[in-house]
Amino acid sequence: MRRVIKIGGSLIARPDLSSCLPKLLDAIGVADPSTAVSPATLLIVGGGDLVDALRKWDQHRPLDPAKTHWQCIELLQYTFEVISDWFPAWHRIDTVASLRQSMKHGFSTTAPHLIAVRCFYDRGNDGDLPHDWRTTSDSLAAKLCSDIDADELVLLKSCEVDPSWDRRSLISRGVIDEAFATFDHADWKLRIVSANATA
Repeated sequence: MRRVIKIGGSLIARPDLSSCLPKLLDAIGVADPSTAVSPATLLIVGGGDLVDALRKWDQHRPLDPAKTHWQCIELLQYTFEVISDWFPAWHRIDTVASLRQSMKHGFSTTAPHLIAVRCFYDRGNDGDLPHDWRTTSDSLAAKLCSDIDADELVLLKSCEVDPSWDRRSLISRGVIDEAFATFDHADWKLRIVSANATA
């Protein structure tokens, strides 16, 4: 059993993140509590304030969409490095080769695996996602889910979400990005968990 958890970039700014994030991950649990199988957990991190700064600049003076998109992707490496430094006990996967090796031999369930986005998403492997603001780390996490044949995607966000909202409602309300519609027919389950509710 495999699951991908996307850590919202805005959570990085929380002063208590080092102590609260492990508790948040434990509180997420599994989609089916009746199963006795511990899932392998793969984590990716959003861009947070770093990407938001580019977004604000783009609003004031529009930049080339594709160039800005790939600059945002590069910034995700910085948030990956920060979280990797803060949680050294987590397994670190930061190359295509190491991700492929783990997919072949299996992911450990003893600790989460922190995955660098560059391991599964680049100009030659973009999953046909749009190269503009329609694609955020939500859809990148969804792509990873599909790539590794995961069972579940959990989006850990700082906002509150009504459980009755379907994917289309989540997109229209800006909770998840527009490109997420690409994965409407994906086999994995989607859960959105509020970090506020589980803190």
